[in-house]
Amino acid sequence: MANFTDSTTLLGMFYHWENQKPGATYLRQPVEQNWSEYTWAEVGEQARRVASALRSIGLMEGQRVSILSKNCAHWVIADLATMMSGCASAPVFTTMTGDDIQYCLEHSDARVLFVGQTDNWEHVRTTLPADVKVIALPFADVPGADYDWDTLLEEYEPLPGNPDRDLADEITTIYTSGSTGKPKGVVYDFEGAGHIVKNLGQTFQMSESDRLISYLPLAHGFERAAVDFMSLYAGCTIGFNENQATFGADMQEVRPTFFQCVPRLWTKFQEAVLAGLGGQGALDGLLADPSTAEPTKTRIKQNLGLDEARILTTGSAPTPLPLHAWYEVLDMPLCELYGQSEVLSGTSNLPWDRKPGTLGKPTVNTEIKIADNGEILIKAEAVMKGYLHEPEKTAETLVDGWIHTGDKGEIDDDGFLKITGRVKEIFKTTKGKYVAPLPIESEFSSNPNIEQMCLIGAGMPQTVMLIQLSAQGQAAEPECLENELRDLIVEINGTLDGYARIVALIISSEDWSAENGLATHTLKIKRAALEERYSLLAEKAFESKASTDNPLVLREAFCEA
Repeated sequence: MANFTDSTTLLGMFYHWENQKPGATYLRQPVEQNWSEYTWAEVGEQARRVASALRSIGLMEGQRVSILSKNCAHWVIADLATMMSGCASAPVFTTMTGDDIQYCLEHSDARVLFVGQTDNWEHVRTTLPADVKVIALPFADVPGADYDWDTLLEEYEPLPGNPDRDLADEITTIYTSGSTGKPKGVVYDFEGAGHIVKNLGQTFQMSESDRLISYLPLAHGFERAAVDFMSLYAGCTIGFNENQATFGADMQEVRPTFFQCVPRLWTKFQEAVLAGLGGQGALDGLLADPSTAEPTKTRIKQNLGLDEARILTTGSAPTPLPLHAWYEVLDMPLCELYGQSEVLSGTSNLPWDRKPGTLGKPTVNTEIKIADNGEILIKAEAVMKGYLHEPEKTAETLVDGWIHTGDKGEIDDDGFLKITGRVKEIFKTTKGKYVAPLPIESEFSSNPNIEQMCLIGAGMPQTVMLIQLSAQGQAAEPECLENELRDLIVEINGTLDGYARIVALIISSEDWSAENGLATHTLKIKRAALEERYSLLAEKAFESKASTDNPLVLREAFCEA
């Protein structure tokens, strides 16, 4: 790895690489599957010109700029331009409602909004604060924009030199996915961001030869840290996914060496592999034959675009052990990791030091401990400055340098972290007993028919399990599937205290997504939203003759009838 320890800010890191290899490719952008490449020098030139434009528009140092766009090269360049201009960024998600984006723009007092390709622009336009100026990114149709990126490049000279920032300057506000209400703005300064990438970069042994692909929302903390910021630290190349339909082709074009993913997508990849081979039995046969085992593994990796990947991560939700085992057989270990928007430096498994079913060991320069109440606490210099405009919540979360995560966990004898529940997600049934949902949900995660699950029961006589079926579950014969799920409930109930036992399982009629408000932008379930949606259906189950020894398995459409 090249020596860039003298660079303490992300801008300093960028200037290092711009100086060391100006003609090398930094960003790769597909447009209708034609790939454009931007060198470090070209990125620096565009960023300086747009930074000059931001200053001319009237933005003052420290003011905030927002970005609303699907991941693309100009998202990253706009971010750099914002840093160079003396401003801070406060990006928003392309899956947010117009009202939520209005809230974030007003909450952050953003004065400029970069808008690229996004499906929600028509809704956002109608709720946009009147004093927000819009800059249209290239390759995007943005009706009503005040400025056009290419025009700004033509009209403004680049800022001279290498404008840098003080360590205490705000670099960004990252809005949380809002799983428990309105998004909170997590503020980082340049010093904290510098520690994030050094901690992660050293943990994952990143180098300038690495290749990244950006497809998870850049407005989210992990993608921002592990891709956008990480590239500035390691001097590596970022390729972008054009859209969902081109994902497979883009993966094969980029062939990432470090790949960040979520369990739900790892499941989708598994389903695609099995569909192409004719099922699990066919795969087992190929792997059992010494003459076909290695060629089969190689072909699967190549088809996924992961034949040169050295680190495969998984996070944001628990990864079922059977899924870990399936990829382990293919010599594709999934490295489960853990962190939060408030501290983008937590724990991770690594290919050379891993234990499936855990969240790994602390990343470099990071401390983990378990509080007396079982809560996971994280300490690192890579922590937020606080929540924007919310000092009381900041004081509750950041105490003496320790982030109080809200997750409950334990550290095993080998130093690996496990999550055992959420401090505030326990609920009380009418029997007056508290139930922790996560350990019970984890018992269902190994069933290949189930993709997502959520246990509810607050104020109810017994608990009810809500599930979303996997592709395998959707294809199964309904009666056989329901009998299998009923037997599974009875089996799991036998391991639970009476007050926690499940009386019914409700099969959701649709995916839990950000679009219908049942999941966050990073595919985490929204418990409160799910409980609200299904509470009446759960009541119908209680009115039946169901019991924990003879539980009901019902489909949502049936319950609504």
